[in-house]
Amino acid sequence: MLVTMKRKYLFSFGRQGSEFKVSVLSLMLGLVIQSSPAVILKGSGDPAYNTTPPTGALADSGWQFQGQWGGFLGTPVAPQYFIAAKHVGGSVGQDFVYGGVTYHTTDFWDDTNSDLRIWKVDGVFPSYASLYTQSDELGKPLVVFGRGTQRGEEIFVNTVRTNYTTNVVNLKALDISTKDARKEFPDATFKGGMMTVVSSDVVTNAELKGWKFGPGDGVMRWGENQVISSSGCLVASFDTDGGSNEAFLSGGDSSGAVFIQENGVWKLAGINYAIEGPFGLTCDDPGFYGAIFDQSGLYHGSYLFPDDGHLKPVSFYASRISAHLPWIQSVIYQ
Repeated sequence: MLVTMKRKYLFSFGRQGSEFKVSVLSLMLGLVIQSSPAVILKGSGDPAYNTTPPTGALADSGWQFQGQWGGFLGTPVAPQYFIAAKHVGGSVGQDFVYGGVTYHTTDFWDDTNSDLRIWKVDGVFPSYASLYTQSDELGKPLVVFGRGTQRGEEIFVNTVRTNYTTNVVNLKALDISTKDARKEFPDATFKGGMMTVVSSDVVTNAELKGWKFGPGDGVMRWGENQVISSSGCLVASFDTDGGSNEAFLSGGDSSGAVFIQENGVWKLAGINYAIEGPFGLTCDDPGFYGAIFDQSGLYHGSYLFPDDGHLKPVSFYASRISAHLPWIQSVIYQ
């Protein structure tokens, strides 16, 4: 499932392993690449939710252009070419299943400046996605696809808050003198015949922060989000104010597609690359990944995200098609 700067650590998702540090962004904490699983949705933990093509305003938003590439997805972009994430691997001669037809790869090309890889097959695709060629992705809604994990267990953080209550009292109404009131309420303030008393109450609450990644099932799902940054990658965050289809990536979603609408046509704008993490409930926690709408109170290694009243959603990253158009076109139009 898909489950948002934005933070300081990042990982792309393959199936298992392939974990290494990179300097993808100038962030304060080290970036950790770990291949991404299935789309995690904020509005539902039902494994069957959004496992059929979107309809209505989201009809033809890219589902029809997703092919099975091993345990991941690939997107046809020309009669004999499909594009995928480099870090999920693959080999010449491997099956690519699209529209119920099995094709075999015959060659591939890697972009030296991104995680994009283009594969050639031994047949001709009946249809393929149009490429998003504009550089105006920032702020636009997107539809994202992936295969991988279900939504897992809830992540709770115990927060300690001090609630303050201010009471203003008329001493005459209490039938008590200012002198006696000062003795009984030494921390109060007095003005004229009025006394102001501030009391405090320490309360501990378990606050939901998101969900861990659940079991992987390889089922294709879709979700929605919005582009919050569009420099080297398209970036989207797992916000609480998103709709029921608000999505985040998990292990297995790598290589899935991001589509953005242009003049009424949904076009391929990105290929799923990475997510942020890992997180812990303590500084000694070995760490976990999840769809988290607020990192406050969680740890990344020894760093504690402050509980300062501001939501800190995690982000996912997709390799940006528009930033690599010359290379893509040099391959598919050769």
